[in-house]
Amino acid sequence: MRRSINWGVFGIFGVLIVGFAIAGFLVPEDARTDDGHPLKLFFWIMAGMYLLTNGAILLWVHLSNRRAELRERTWLDGQAVILTVEETGTYINNQPRLAFRLQVHSPVHPPVEVVHRQVIPLTALAAYQRGATIPVKVDPDDPGKIMLL
Repeated sequence: MRRSINWGVFGIFGVLIVGFAIAGFLVPEDARTDDGHPLKLFFWIMAGMYLLTNGAILLWVHLSNRRAELRERTWLDGQAVILTVEETGTYINNQPRLAFRLQVHSPVHPPVEVVHRQVIPLTALAAYQRGATIPVKVDPDDPGKIMLL
């Protein structure tokens, strides 16, 4: 699953960064905050915090997408037969996280039984019944690592 950036939100934070930086240039040297600290320093620290936070989010999304692309490119196509499906009791955005016991078949590994947990949209629950065969991606180095497609 690829992640994307909401550039509108980043634009708002970009305006805040620029605003704090400009305020840091324009504020008089002797201006102080309510607790007596230099106001110029406060504006520079706020601009830096917003800039570092935005940079960290961009880096995390980039690395996450690179990892997903590597999985899509190098992992093997396989099939899995659902042996059991159980609720874990966890819901993420009102979508259930399910625990599957799967028998995974890949082109280079013998069939292996895997326990896999994943959030499944409510609209797709019918496709994940016991006995169903589903497509998966299998790590070529470890057949126990899979990704449901």
